[in-house]
Amino acid sequence: MKTAMKTIQAIAVSPGIAIGRVMQVRGNSRFQEPELVRILPEDAEKEVGRFHTAIANAKSQLAELQKEVRQKLNTTGADIFEAHLLLLEDKTLTAEVEKGIRSGLYASEYAVFLAVEKFAAVFGAMKDEYLRERATDIRDVASRIMDCLGNIRREGISIEDRRIIIANNLTPSETAKLNPKNVLGFASETGSITSHTAIIARSMQLPAVVGIPAELTETLTADDKVIIDGYSGKLIINPDERTEEAYRLRSRAAGKLLSQLAQEKSLRSETTDGFCCQLAVNLDSMEKLDEVERSGADGIGLFRTEFLFMNRNGLPDEEEQLGIYKKLLVANGDAPVIVRTLDVGGDKFDSVIYRNNEQNPFLGLRGIRLCLHERQDLFRTQLRALLRAGVSGNLYVMIPMVSSVREVVTTKELIAELQEELKAEGREFISHLNFGIMVETPAAAVMADRIAPLVDFFSIGTNDLLQYTMAIDRSNERVAYLYRPSHPAILELIRMTVEAARKNNIFVSVCGQMAADPFLVPLLLGLGVDELSVPPSAVPIIRRTIRSLALSEAEEMTRQALLCSNASDSLELSSRLLQKSAPEIAGMQMAVTE
Repeated sequence: MKTAMKTIQAIAVSPGIAIGRVMQVRGNSRFQEPELVRILPEDAEKEVGRFHTAIANAKSQLAELQKEVRQKLNTTGADIFEAHLLLLEDKTLTAEVEKGIRSGLYASEYAVFLAVEKFAAVFGAMKDEYLRERATDIRDVASRIMDCLGNIRREGISIEDRRIIIANNLTPSETAKLNPKNVLGFASETGSITSHTAIIARSMQLPAVVGIPAELTETLTADDKVIIDGYSGKLIINPDERTEEAYRLRSRAAGKLLSQLAQEKSLRSETTDGFCCQLAVNLDSMEKLDEVERSGADGIGLFRTEFLFMNRNGLPDEEEQLGIYKKLLVANGDAPVIVRTLDVGGDKFDSVIYRNNEQNPFLGLRGIRLCLHERQDLFRTQLRALLRAGVSGNLYVMIPMVSSVREVVTTKELIAELQEELKAEGREFISHLNFGIMVETPAAAVMADRIAPLVDFFSIGTNDLLQYTMAIDRSNERVAYLYRPSHPAILELIRMTVEAARKNNIFVSVCGQMAADPFLVPLLLGLGVDELSVPPSAVPIIRRTIRSLALSEAEEMTRQALLCSNASDSLELSSRLLQKSAPEIAGMQMAVTE
């Protein structure tokens, strides 16, 4: 029996609208605990050899899949599996499996399981969403190793007619093998917007949402019809005729709008009354460098450098980092590139970087704290490489997790010391480094007036600022209702930061998720933010949003929003202005209020 019409609020990870019947994919998270099998000591080396044979076969399969994806999709989609290949070559992971075989006398399957769960569990507990999602990749790769150990060759999910997949989880490998002719879209229980599964879905232009209730993967049947709204994150179960027709009309309108937005790549992100808000992109690896030019963005507002240090053996030296930073700067010409220095801490499993465990790593030695107090060797190497690379382009460097003036002063003193070193060595470097901080702790926002004279810019990381201000774990569903970027406390902290910046003639960027939400852009403009840095896929919509607004109206609305007592009221004010100024954007996005 079909369930009655019901709307579920999930998380949008790939835009678009899909309408169709359901196909359940149950239990497709293939990495499961195998049977515990012990081996004899004299068979250990033979078992190690069996494991390495499986690794070789898994590499061959991944190379084949990567080639297939590159032909079917694009370079970005294919490069995801480059990371999977690197995982297969990771000596730390391999050594852990070999230890399980030789010392624990486990069969390869169980040794792989123990090693992978050890690593994946730590990744899964990380604060950073992008790094947290790497647990899925580790398990995906491990599933492939398990299949190779069992001589199993799994095919992709088979669908004979056009369906919408409802699943507890889809791995990147499973997603890449989906046939867009038969798969209209998917909704899964697990995942995030930064997951490789989501990235592949966007490459395939498959509407997708994640975070659906677990029971849906059991209760929905092939007779149920659903609508996936990849713009707002809604999953509508068994819509009535009126709702379905409204979404069909909206889907056609959205397709037309997206086509128009693609033609606006060369237009300035300027309000109707002449204010130009710079529009930059966030990047987390060199793999996506080509997306900057395709988006028509003004530069890179956040380049995360963590990928240089993760999933590898050993640490990148100065010359390796120099080569990467130079390539990044040269590719962007005169456009500004803001590089964030290493932002890792106790939540990272890599003992090569982090030397001690902490009970609460999110409030521990991470970001600039780690770089100044425990791994200044890594920090010095990175800063030297950046100073040398700076001669190749328009470089800006910012430090994360700042909570005191002393951290800023100490970093500037270290930069000056390194410049003297490079000068004595006769190396080419930039004499003035555009230097800024991430404003992501309440302390940094409150102290912004004292920090501003010491730096060239502020970049507000609204994700962490919100998390620390509201004292919530944003991955904890029990307190998710408190995660509201329009909360008056957050708006007030942004206002304080902008005011301090203006008094000291420095610019303010916002690089958190708040910048990519059209319903919050009026608030950010009204608060006086100079730059928004968003994922490349969000650039066209945010550009149109900015071009549709009048700064004077945004400022007046924001003055009222700052007087509100809750997040709903301030969001309602901002939403009304968007609906008035850019009804086509508001109609496509359909904001979700409390």
